[in-house]
Parts: sequence; C-alpha cells; structure tokens
Amino acid sequence: MVTRSRGARRVISSRSAPAALAAGLLAILVALPLGIGGTGDAQAIPARTADQLLIRYKQLGIDAEKTAESMHNAQIEYDKQRRLVVTSRRAAATAQRSLDQSQVQLDLYQGRVDSIVRASYRGARINGLYAVLVSDSPQSLLDQMSGLDMIARQAARDLTNLKQARKRAASAKVDAERAATTATEAVSRVERVRGNLQTKRANMQLQAIQIRAVYKSMTGKQLAELQGPKFTFDPRLVPRGTSLPLIAVQAALTRIGDPYVWGATGPNSFDCSGLMVWAYKQAGKTLPRSSEAQLASGRAIDRNNLEPGDLIIYYPGATHVGMYVGDGYVIHASTFGVPVKVVPIDEAGPYNAARRY
Repeated sequence: MVTRSRGARRVISSRSAPAALAAGLLAILVALPLGIGGTGDAQAIPARTADQLLIRYKQLGIDAEKTAESMHNAQIEYDKQRRLVVTSRRAAATAQRSLDQSQVQLDLYQGRVDSIVRASYRGARINGLYAVLVSDSPQSLLDQMSGLDMIARQAARDLTNLKQARKRAASAKVDAERAATTATEAVSRVERVRGNLQTKRANMQLQAIQIRAVYKSMTGKQLAELQGPKFTFDPRLVPRGTSLPLIAVQAALTRIGDPYVWGATGPNSFDCSGLMVWAYKQAGKTLPRSSEAQLASGRAIDRNNLEPGDLIIYYPGATHVGMYVGDGYVIHASTFGVPVKVVPIDEAGPYNAARRY
C-alpha cells in the first residue's frame, strides 16, 4: 500500500543567483526555436520574461526526454534487427550446406542408376531367362540367379534413393532460397533502423545543445525553481531484505544527487530509464533500456498495491520512469540541471502505470 509517514519531509532548497549574463546573449537564447522532435507546446509561448523562460526550459526538457527515450527504443530495435541478421545468415549458410549435401547424394544415386541403364542399352543380360539359358548346371543357375537378384535389389534401392534424394534436394533448394531472401531482407531492415537511430541521435544532440544554452542563461532564482523542493527520504523506511527489488531500491538511493545526462546508465550520471537499468543491474537483473520497453515488460501493478522496487511509468507516451521507494515516494532522474532525487509520486509527472520485476 502507498502510505505517508513522518520519515519524509519537505525542505525548500536555495541557490545563490549567479551573475547575470549580457542582455543581448539572453535575447538570442530565449529566441531559439523548439528542439527537433518537440511537441511544439513551448514554441507557442514567447520566452521573454523570466517565468516564460523557465516554462519553456521545462518543456524543452520534456521534449528532449521524449527524444532520448525514442532513441533508446530505436537502439533496442536496431540490436534486435542485428541479431536477426546474424540468425538469418546462419540459417542461410546451413540451408546451403544441406543443399550441397543433397546434391552430392543425388549425383551418386543418379550415377548408379545411369550405369544400369547404359549396361542394358549395350545389351547386358540381367534377367532370369538369360540365367537359365547360359547356365550349364543347377549350381551355376543358382549362382546366376542369386547374382541377378542382388543386382535387381541394388538397382531398386538406387532408384528409391534417387527419388528421395531428388525430393530432399528440391526441398533444400527452397529452404536455401527462402533463407537467403530472409537474410537479405533482414539486412535491409537493419540498415533502415540504423538510419532512424542516427537521425534520433542527431536530433538529441541538437536539443541538448539548445537546452544547455538556455540553462546557462537562467538566473539563480530560476534554477532554484527548476530544481524545485528538496524532499529528504529516510532509507530506513525501506524494508530490510535481499530480494531483487529491495537491492535495486537500496542501490538507487545511493545515487541521489548524481547529475542527469541523456543516454547515461551510470555509475555517476543517469537518464530516467538508465537509472532503473543501473539499479536493477546491481541486483543481477537486466531491464529493458527504455521507459516504453520497461512498461511493456514486468508485471502490471495497481497503484494501491505498490511496493519498493516497482517501476512507475509517467506520461501517456511512457516517456519517463521512476522507482517507488516506499512511503508514497519515488526516486527518479528528471531532466538536465536537476540531479537524481526523491519526490512524491505525482511530483515526477502524470502517472501512467506501474510494473513489478
């Protein structure tokens, strides 16, 4: 159950205001267009006042996190397609070897059958009547008949084997062609996904440059408001135990104060899903890399039944994630300029769903 206790308290953080930057530079920074891949919400707000600049910065951060998580999804798909390429190429090589072996057997049986046909064409006598005519004694007749019977049985086996070899060769040829086509298509897919991934990485770099520029233009008051209230969480509220979720929570709490960095998975900087991956890695469990993939995995948990270690997914598009630590609080890496921190569940964003691993 999600509960509140006196173990967590709210303390407003304060920061001294840095020296103000030149007015001309600030005007240029606030006039920057919204980052590529953004929602466009911040663009509708002319960032001319200090409050508007802060609003715009927060929206830029949300948009950048969407791009970052989308980039992680593209990386997951790229890795998946690369594995398919390897698997497909191996299957194609195996199918080709099978075809080659079938062709060798086909040639062997075809040669045996052809030799019998050629012998008959040249007038060789291999039937029972011929054995009776040429035999000069009962024993000779038995020997002749036995030999002819063996030849006939071998010829029948060769014909049967030839038919089977032809069937196997035809099937192997179809398999080899299908496997080769699959491998070719897999290569094409992975190239397309790689192009998409490279585009997202480029967009992320552009957004990061813009966000850092706007961040540097903000005053101490704006930075303090950006970081928001500071909530202290007593780690003793986390139940004792050696289960994977509890180990993950304990690991995550050691990273409070570490900086937010897009694409980082620790050990000293994180993005939102990267913090979840790192924390569970300390418990020996591998989590999917993106918040969307983390939503798609694990077991769905009702909000009223949250336990420490559960992942809470935020926003309709599952673009942010935090870890429930107990007492109604979640630890998360929120945005550039705001370190890893513990906040009330709803302070981390619009609640979407929860997953247990």
